[in-house]
Amino acid sequence: MIERPRIGDRFELIELIDKGGMGTVYRALDTQTGETVAVKALKPDLVLLEPAIIDRFKREGEALRQLNHPAIVKVIATIEQDNKSYIVMEFIGGGSLDKLLRAEKSLSVERTIQIALDIADALTRAHRLKIIHRDIKPANVLLADDGTPRLTDFGVVQFGDAVGKLTELGMVVSTISYLAPEVVNGGGYDERSDIWSFGVMLYEMLSGSNPFSEATVSAALDSILTKVPRDLTDFRTDVPSDLAYLIDRMIAKDPSDRIDSARTIGAELETVLAFIQRAKQPSKIGTQEITPRSRPESFYTTPVPRANPIPPAPPISTPVAPVCADTGWLVRTHDRQRYPGHGRSTVTAQNRRRSAHVHRLSPRRQRRDRAQNL
Repeated sequence: MIERPRIGDRFELIELIDKGGMGTVYRALDTQTGETVAVKALKPDLVLLEPAIIDRFKREGEALRQLNHPAIVKVIATIEQDNKSYIVMEFIGGGSLDKLLRAEKSLSVERTIQIALDIADALTRAHRLKIIHRDIKPANVLLADDGTPRLTDFGVVQFGDAVGKLTELGMVVSTISYLAPEVVNGGGYDERSDIWSFGVMLYEMLSGSNPFSEATVSAALDSILTKVPRDLTDFRTDVPSDLAYLIDRMIAKDPSDRIDSARTIGAELETVLAFIQRAKQPSKIGTQEITPRSRPESFYTTPVPRANPIPPAPPISTPVAPVCADTGWLVRTHDRQRYPGHGRSTVTAQNRRRSAHVHRLSPRRQRRDRAQNL
């Protein structure tokens, strides 16, 4: 039986998964938990070129373990063994976004937005913890079995002379074409440089090609600094103008003109996705046919008894004016209610300057009062 190599006396290497510019990735077995993990061995040349990368990645690996975001690959351990550096991460078995794009060329608008929403959410959390990814590209977005993305390889690339050192390592097309213009000019990485790379990746997911990918390094650098990409709507008519405008702002060459918040990107993507989903729903206006109700004929002919029948109206009777018991004089209704049995009246509306006593009414006045129901 062939004995498999072990890393840190715990992780047993099973097979080679992939080789990249930063290192080699193996599928391994965690002998303590029995779970499948991914072990990435950093290139020795990379470590020699930038010795501080190990300490930096250890610090950021610890921050990522505390972060524990569902759209970020979990870092389990960082190990140094036999003068080699290893990073142990959770295993994501769905392949990378780069392989998916090579197979399908481009993705649907809705699928692109769904992946972008998870990446924007992951970047929002990482940027809040002051962690800059520095190497966002399709190869560093892994896909789980259910299709949800996982962002990986945080903090591996942070060089003072990024372009020169990346060229030395042979990472020409895979990384340089995603660098922000300020990084190409020797500036530092920040949230806006991550957003630039994110925007270039979204452009590639929709158009099928990286807008700054060229045959040579110098041509790629010049393209990043000077080239204005074609509008996405020129490639595809199904790309909403709001989405194309969002990506244009993400890849603005001047960092001050660029969107500076991954949270803002996620909010605008949510709006575009909601609009697309509403447009898919069929309109209910003017499409429903009027059909006979499926009820028996007796339903329309048989009277339905009321639960609380309306009582019959009382008979109409001729009102009789009240009479004072002492004098036999007629008294107005409101006076009788205010002064029961009393013969005085209050101030009337016709004459508010004096208080009129109850007086004898002429037969003509009596008839008028009866008619007015007084």
